[in-house]
Amino acid sequence: MLFLPAILFGLTGFHQNPGTIDPRGPITYNGINPRVEKSGMRAADFKFTPPMAKKSPWTAKWIWPVNADKAPVVMIRKVVDLPAEPTAITAWLTADQKYRLYINGQLASRGPVDIGTDYAGGSTHRWFYDTRDLMGYFRKGKNVISLEVFRTWPIGFTITRGKPGLLFEARVQFGKNRSLTIASDSDWRGTEALQFPNASTYDANKEPAGWRMPGFEDTAWAKCKEQPNVWEQLIPSEIPPLMERKYPIGRIVGPNPEPITKDCRYKVTFDRVLSGYPTVRVKGGKGARLTIRATQSATMILGEGDNYFEFPFMTEVVPSLDLEITNVTSPLELREIGVNFTSQPVDYLGSFSCSDAGLNDIWKVSRWAVQICLQTHHLDSPNHQEPISDPGDYLIESMVNYYTFAQPWLARQDIRKFAWLLKDEKYSNFHTSYSIGWLQMLMDYYDFTGDKSLIIEMAPYVHGLLDTYATWKGKNGLISEAPNYMFMDWVEIAGFNLHHPPAVIGQGYLTAFYYHGLDMGSRIAALMGDKERVQKYAGLRSGIRDAFNRELWVEGKGLYRDGKPFQTSVKPYQWLPADKDIETFSPHVNLLAALYDLAPKVKQKGIVERVMSEKKLNTQPWFMHWVFQAIDHVGLFEIYGTPQMRRWKIVKETQSFKEMWDTGDLSHGWCSTPLVQMSSRILGVKPTSPGFKTISIKPIFCDLQWAKGVVPTPHGPVAVSWKRTDKGLTMDITVPRGTVAGIELPVNNYAQFSATINGKSVSALVHVSSGNYHFLIRGNYRRGL
Repeated sequence: MLFLPAILFGLTGFHQNPGTIDPRGPITYNGINPRVEKSGMRAADFKFTPPMAKKSPWTAKWIWPVNADKAPVVMIRKVVDLPAEPTAITAWLTADQKYRLYINGQLASRGPVDIGTDYAGGSTHRWFYDTRDLMGYFRKGKNVISLEVFRTWPIGFTITRGKPGLLFEARVQFGKNRSLTIASDSDWRGTEALQFPNASTYDANKEPAGWRMPGFEDTAWAKCKEQPNVWEQLIPSEIPPLMERKYPIGRIVGPNPEPITKDCRYKVTFDRVLSGYPTVRVKGGKGARLTIRATQSATMILGEGDNYFEFPFMTEVVPSLDLEITNVTSPLELREIGVNFTSQPVDYLGSFSCSDAGLNDIWKVSRWAVQICLQTHHLDSPNHQEPISDPGDYLIESMVNYYTFAQPWLARQDIRKFAWLLKDEKYSNFHTSYSIGWLQMLMDYYDFTGDKSLIIEMAPYVHGLLDTYATWKGKNGLISEAPNYMFMDWVEIAGFNLHHPPAVIGQGYLTAFYYHGLDMGSRIAALMGDKERVQKYAGLRSGIRDAFNRELWVEGKGLYRDGKPFQTSVKPYQWLPADKDIETFSPHVNLLAALYDLAPKVKQKGIVERVMSEKKLNTQPWFMHWVFQAIDHVGLFEIYGTPQMRRWKIVKETQSFKEMWDTGDLSHGWCSTPLVQMSSRILGVKPTSPGFKTISIKPIFCDLQWAKGVVPTPHGPVAVSWKRTDKGLTMDITVPRGTVAGIELPVNNYAQFSATINGKSVSALVHVSSGNYHFLIRGNYRRGL
């Protein structure tokens, strides 16, 4: 086997036959210019405004080729003649289940955005259409619009309404006063795509040559039929198109590739785990089979001449592709193999570095782990690609997003989608606790963006959710009548998996989340001027706090038990084990009790210290997001913050973390809470009013000598840099325009301190408007006070 440099695989390109068009990606969208960097890929200076709903009624009709209702994939095309060079082209399109759009042979869009479902069902009762700027693809004269529409899809969670269809409409502008509408109707032609027996297999021998180009003769194709509209309410997707770019290859292991005359294998490795579309380019070798294996697999059967193939679906690459070439009966040339990387078009606006190089690496790996999960909806991982059912995961990912990319559109859309699901499921979703996670995600979005319009839209859903929780209160005053207590964590207690614990373990946990949910609901009610609800929620919180302390506090332990056995009347089933006569004391319930002020203030620090003193904290990376909040809430982040973050171990080959401490998948974005802690606590930057109109800057040193970084806000970047010396502390802060920052100096860590700002004496708390500030504190540092 040879270790081959990437250049052998045509990364310098090769000469195509005249008129040949490479139909693969990556797609280049106007305004999105991705660039590869050592630590990842970003779309520098990308700006986005969500598209408005289509202004005029649809002229287009849902269509499908005649006699192709059971075809897994179809081809549809339409030739249009433009009388002049267009000055603007906007298209609106969607399909069931997925489409790839080509204009004059060039791949121009893929979609639609998935409308989402819960893990075990449920409907949003809506269907998304995509809005695309197609300038640059059309020209004066004859143009062809061609599409592959996939009725079946290898990703099991993709939504279908059960009847195939395509909807396409475009408005072509010629100057200011002249326009043309292109709309799908029964004059479009289509046929079954025999080259795709399914979305994972492609036979180049069965693809009509040149069908994507204007000169192709399609009179043998039947005209399409109009489809009845079964797709419910059509709404525009309000997220940007994904950015795409070929990702650099690390190395290729295999035999000399030119020419290949016998069956062989190759392994193509990359420097990290990826989300993207594996792609290959081959010349010759008719009849040979190429099977590409990543997390998902696909096969191409070669035809004559140039062969191009790209996975129609995004997959995880961790971090290599395996290529197997079989049935070789004539020479072939393997010209290119790789991955078209894809994610939301993010820019690396936030930054962090400190005196601990290991933490710096954890920050960067956390950023990448979230980026590959930012697709057309948040993913728990590019491996599973679960539906929009896990806001308990997404709230962590969205927080990482705010501190690094400041790209709010995906969070906004997923918050809306999950609200629609909640209502459809009568506010009883599959992972019950994740509904409060959705509410937390909503409030985080509001705090970071200042977008009150989403609060107004979501308020009825929030109140519907909290009213449903109120019906789950049992005779003990706690949430003991819930349908289940999913999800606590990927740990075991007393022989139970806390993915779905019994009520005796889940009561306190879900009650704590509900208690916090009422606090957030009260805040929303106040924003809406709903005084009656504010009072109602205050009364509910008071009763829950009393019950929580009465039923769960164990004085001799100095801790809260998780629940009492046999309090629920809900019958056991798959996701709710029967209670046992046990008494358990999870870190989860006790840390939440301190964090959400269910525990009296005088007890909180002692509770957290008892939990953190355990030799091995029985939590996994997911719940650590709340662990960090709890230790900060009681003033112990200085002691426990960085030691807990150092528990994250980077897998060198994938530049990612394992799902759990020692096992699991390698691409879960919700493992990335250390980044939030470094930016929000070690740099100390948090919003204190929606949209960062006012800002808190309160750095926590932990055991570090220095730290610096940037936190993006809607008003511009907040920059913080601090350094400890033998004589004291220096700190430089930049506050953006239009904001006021409350800067809390860590004077409690110094004996006999003196502090100055830009040379003038100041006290421990300083409020400043926009500008650059230099702080100097003199004194002897004392950690942990």
